[in-house]
Amino acid sequence: MDSVDALLSQSVLKPGFQKNYKVPVNEKSSKIIKRNKKKEEAKTKGKNWFNLPATKLTDNVRHDLDLIRMRSALDTKRFYKKNETEAYPKYFQVGTVQDSAFECKSGRLTNKERKRTMVDELLADAEFKQTTKKRYKNILMANPKLASKIRKENRKMNKLKKKRK
Repeated sequence: MDSVDALLSQSVLKPGFQKNYKVPVNEKSSKIIKRNKKKEEAKTKGKNWFNLPATKLTDNVRHDLDLIRMRSALDTKRFYKKNETEAYPKYFQVGTVQDSAFECKSGRLTNKERKRTMVDELLADAEFKQTTKKRYKNILMANPKLASKIRKENRKMNKLKKKRK
């Protein structure tokens, strides 16, 4: 009996512990709990989309999305469906394309040709530059009023650049 009393004196449960124990009160109302739950759910696409997170739109990502949206203007020989909305998507992920070991080496990009974004790669591409210059010249030749307007604007910009230096 003494050994039992000694063990009970060391235990956390003392006589009369039921009187001291209180159930913690939930101070949040059910409306606040539902609102917080909706906010948490809005951060991801949901279980059906494997909880795809909402991506932050930085300038680089925004430029890449614009490039994808205007891809029909870049390659006029291909047909792309028109975008349904003008708004940027909320849920998406950006990844990198891994080259396959089975591809021939001539089809791959070299490390020098690889850039951080798709826009940088396009600006570095010589063929793309040539085709855009040709298209630009054709547009100017077709509309002489537009060409004179653009020349005037270019002169103004050059003057401003010289003043800033």
